[in-house]
Parts: sequence; C-alpha cells; structure tokens
Amino acid sequence: MESTLIQKTIGELILDTRRASNMSITQLSELSGVNRGAISRLENNDVKRPEFAAIYALSVALQISFDEIVHYYVDTEKRSDVLLHILSVSIQQNSDIDLIRKVATKYLEAPNEDSFDLTEKLYKHIASIEDPSIRLSLYTLIIDHSRSHGIMPYIAKGLYQQYLIERNDFSKLKETYYSGKYILHYIEFLSQQDRIELYYKLGIHAYNLRLYTECIHHCKTIMDNGTSPYKVYALGMLRDSYFALEEYEESGLYALQYKQFDYPNAQENVILMEALLNAKKGNVEQAIQQLLLFLQSCSNNYKISATNQLLRLFLQQNDLESANNLLRTSNIDQSLIDRSNPLICSRYADYLQIKGEYYLAVGDFETCINHFLEGALHYSKINDTIKEKKCLNMIMRMNLDHSVSPQTTFEKLSKYFTHS
Repeated sequence: MESTLIQKTIGELILDTRRASNMSITQLSELSGVNRGAISRLENNDVKRPEFAAIYALSVALQISFDEIVHYYVDTEKRSDVLLHILSVSIQQNSDIDLIRKVATKYLEAPNEDSFDLTEKLYKHIASIEDPSIRLSLYTLIIDHSRSHGIMPYIAKGLYQQYLIERNDFSKLKETYYSGKYILHYIEFLSQQDRIELYYKLGIHAYNLRLYTECIHHCKTIMDNGTSPYKVYALGMLRDSYFALEEYEESGLYALQYKQFDYPNAQENVILMEALLNAKKGNVEQAIQQLLLFLQSCSNNYKISATNQLLRLFLQQNDLESANNLLRTSNIDQSLIDRSNPLICSRYADYLQIKGEYYLAVGDFETCINHFLEGALHYSKINDTIKEKKCLNMIMRMNLDHSVSPQTTFEKLSKYFTHS
C-alpha cells in the first residue's frame, strides 16, 4: 500500500508538473528522450519500478530539482546497485548532505545483498569522494550502521577514517586526539598497516599537544611491531620527546639510532638535534656555530626551528646585537608555514613569541606587544591555549612592570579578543 502511494506521488509529480508547464506528452517525450508510452504508464502509476535514468531525464526536461526527485525515488527503490549509482550522482550534483545520507542509508538497508558486503562496498566507495565533509558524514553513517549490526571491522575502519579527517581541524586538536585514542579499543579489527599508521599518527598528535609521555608510548609500540618505514619516524619522535622532557641522555641514545637512517629530511633533523643537545650540554658556542651554518642551507621547515633556537641562545646570553642581526636576515614570514602541519604552525607561533621577547629586552614595548598578540593568535589556531595564555599574560605583566600606556594595551587586547 505504501509503495503504491509513493509511486502514485512520483507519477502525480510528473503529471502535475507537465500540465503546469502546458506541455504535452509528445513534447515531454521529445525533450527527455523517454518514449510516450513509458511516460503515460508512469503518470497512470502503472510502472511498479521505474528506471532512475528515465525519471532523471523527465525531471531535467520538466525542471524538477534533482534533490526532489531523488527524495521520491529512493523511498521505493531496493536494488543496491541502483541506489549506489544514485548516491554517486547525488554527490556529483552537490546534493544536500541529508539527502546523500538518506540515499546511503537506503543502500545499506538493501535486501538483495548481505549487510557486511554492502558496508564494505560503501566504505570503499567513500574513498573516492573529494569533499571531506561528505566523507566524514558517510563514515559516521557506516560507524552507526556497523554498531547496530555488529560489524566490528567497519566500526574500527570507520572510526579510523573519521579520525583522519577530524584531526585536520587544528582548533580541535585535543578533542580529536582523544577520539583517536578511543580507536585503540578496536585496534584488533584494523589491518597491521593501519595499526602502525594509527600509532604513528597518535604519536605525532600527542607530541603536538606536548603529551610527550604518551607520544613515547605510541612510538615504542611502533618499535615493537616488526619492520616498518614508520620506525624511523618513531625514532625521531622518541628522541624529540625525551629531549622535551629534559631527559637528554635518553634523547641522545635515540638520536644515535636515528642518525643511521638515510630518509628524506633525516640529515637536517640530525644536524639540528646535535646542535640542541650541544646547547643543553653547555657547549653553547659550538651549538651557535652549528645553527648558523645550518641556516645557510636548510629547508624552510627547519629554518623556523633553527632560528628559534638561535634566538633563544642569544637572548640567554643577552647578546642582543646578534639577535638583531639574525632577525634582520632571517626572512621568516607566514609564507614558510605548512598549514597542513600543526607542528610547523606551532614553531611559527614560537618564533613570534621569541621575537616579542627580543623587543621586550631592547625596550620596544609596542612592537613587543604586537608580536605577543600575533603569537597568541597563531597558538589559538592550533588549540594551544596554554601558550596563548602565556603570551597574553606576558603582555599584562609587561604593562605592570614597564611604562606602557594601559589604554593602548587594553585597546589591543580588546581588539584581539573581539577578532580571535
């Protein structure tokens, strides 16, 4: 009964629209390429299962919106291959996301195939979709469908793909990290390759959030699970995490292991870390010379980190002249930022903060405030609220400790909070 009613609605939609357009069946046939008899049977509700191609051709000729005709059609269509085709066309037509989900849901409910097979096919199909918001919505649908049907592998795979998309929103780095960790409950249902990649991505994620102990745990899991190209990157993160925890001996041991590999950018990484370790060992002059030499040939991604370390060393030694010379010649700006890499974004924010500290040291308070505010803004873009607050607190402290106009400071802070 429901099927007849909906089919009648499709027929009535075609009939009513044709009449409203003062168009004969013959004219509609010529415009759409659908023969007169088929149109007549459709309008009279004599077609139990009209082909989507014919319905689509008629809708174009009658200027009925694609979304409207699909809403009608998918309510009665049960063939999985047809529904998957409609899903593809809906995405190509930039249909509303709710309609796309409706079609995908009907596809997963198709009675002519096994639920596991339908889920697997949809999962593979999603990979070809360019729009990340559509992919995310459909992966979420797969997760929900898999939960309700006990399809454990696709709960795991759906959650993993969801994490890969959501982690690119740097304003939610903390939330997405814990979403990623949740996948570990389903790790046994992922392939060995996906398991290693997940631990690697969680390691990077933890490092970006300065959760160094957790980063170490993820990276050691990679080291314990057979051969993998990710082992080299895990060594680098272990070295850097122990360095950040001020465990320099342990960091040095991993640095020696990392040094043995000839991977892209590995050599630059080695040189930079050797300089940092020298500085921590008290060999400051040697570290400065290493960094100055390194800056002459390093890539843009390492240029920011090396400059930051040099500026810190110069400020620690109160060598403001060398710091000034470095700032004049560094040519670091936003064009060097790889915005797909939150670590590089963080390093650039560090650069702005350190630059602010230099201007504080030389007594240029207005320029100092500007750099602290810019640094705070860049920290906020990667959800680093701790360092953002540090920059803002330094502005307030400077206002108390030095002869800085309170009105000017508060105006700048007010503008910052309005636009951030």
